[in-house]
Amino acid sequence: MPINGMRAGVSSRGYGEFGAIADPFQPTGGNEVKTVGTYKYHIFTTSGTFGVTTNPNNKTVSIMVVGAGAGGGASQGGGGGGGAIEGASYWQSQTLSAGSYNVTIGNGGTGAQDNTTKGSNGGNSSFAGTSTITALGGGGGGSEGTGLRAGSTGGSGGGSSITLTGGSASGKNTNIGGNGISTGVRGCGGGGGATAQGANGSATTGGGAGGEGLALTTIDSNLTSVNFTSFSGMTKISSGGGGGGYADGGAGAGGTGAGAGTANTTTAGNGVSYGSAGGGGGYSGGLGKGGNGKSGLVIVRYSIA
Repeated sequence: MPINGMRAGVSSRGYGEFGAIADPFQPTGGNEVKTVGTYKYHIFTTSGTFGVTTNPNNKTVSIMVVGAGAGGGASQGGGGGGGAIEGASYWQSQTLSAGSYNVTIGNGGTGAQDNTTKGSNGGNSSFAGTSTITALGGGGGGSEGTGLRAGSTGGSGGGSSITLTGGSASGKNTNIGGNGISTGVRGCGGGGGATAQGANGSATTGGGAGGEGLALTTIDSNLTSVNFTSFSGMTKISSGGGGGGYADGGAGAGGTGAGAGTANTTTAGNGVSYGSAGGGGGYSGGLGKGGNGKSGLVIVRYSIA
């Protein structure tokens, strides 16, 4: 019979005769789901759904959305820009009722294959919760062809080919792309990254460096390759690609996890960390191709304490 007004077998601390009562908030979805410390993480590296069966205690989740990195330009091409990282202090809080919430992961931009196109912008990523959180993909790098030299606008802006300006930035944790220069050894601008703008091309050293990305552990100290296979080989995300150069005059390094530019006819480096961009292709008696950007990312986390 009841004791002190409580149901038999259940304590005031939420423990029954068989141990702790399970938390009713048990969402589904994600490519990697793991508990680290007092948080559970759902990491989406491809599009999917975040499913909530019930949330009787109105538990709040924190969401981070990262746009995809852009492709670099070709033939004295600018580096692509990194994708935006949306959310106040990188995270945005929402209380989700029962339902299925769409998660969209942007595809990485494609590097330009010749000087008739720019590098393409990275795709936008989004989480459609109580309100939709969208992170823009990076802006593509400019190519040497007529009318294609300016870096494109994106999350972070793409770097410019010779003579024109880098693309502007939009969204949180974004920066502009670097400008190109047509004097001296000729250098193209690096793409903007999450923490720094792309460097301008230089008359003495060639292509500008891509802007640096944001350290995963700055976002959350648990986001390491030790804890999550999704981050294998990664330390920073949303870095800008390095700008291309001319006739081996020098090319720009990419930000950490982004592709480096080239100063010859080889293909520039690809972005390898989420939201990071490809480098710009060079020119040396032939056209160097731009590197490809890396896809975006969405993480949902919540306390299990």
